[in-house]
Amino acid sequence: MTRLEKLNQLTKIDESIKYYEKLIDDREWSNEFGVGQVMQSIRKTNDHDIDIYKRCIARLNQRFRKLVLTLK
Repeated sequence: MTRLEKLNQLTKIDESIKYYEKLIDDREWSNEFGVGQVMQSIRKTNDHDIDIYKRCIARLNQRFRKLVLTLK
């Protein structure tokens, strides 16, 4: 993998992290001000989704750090 390909991959990973952070913000907003505030089943689904998104972000951060170490 060339340096340019690695930099492109790092950019994609960073964009994916931002995407998941936005999804988390949307779910948290729904729990605090939206339908999740009223309906417990939606709140549970949102909490579950938030947990999954945080795991995705953690995995993407691992990939990001691993790839940064290979840059020269």
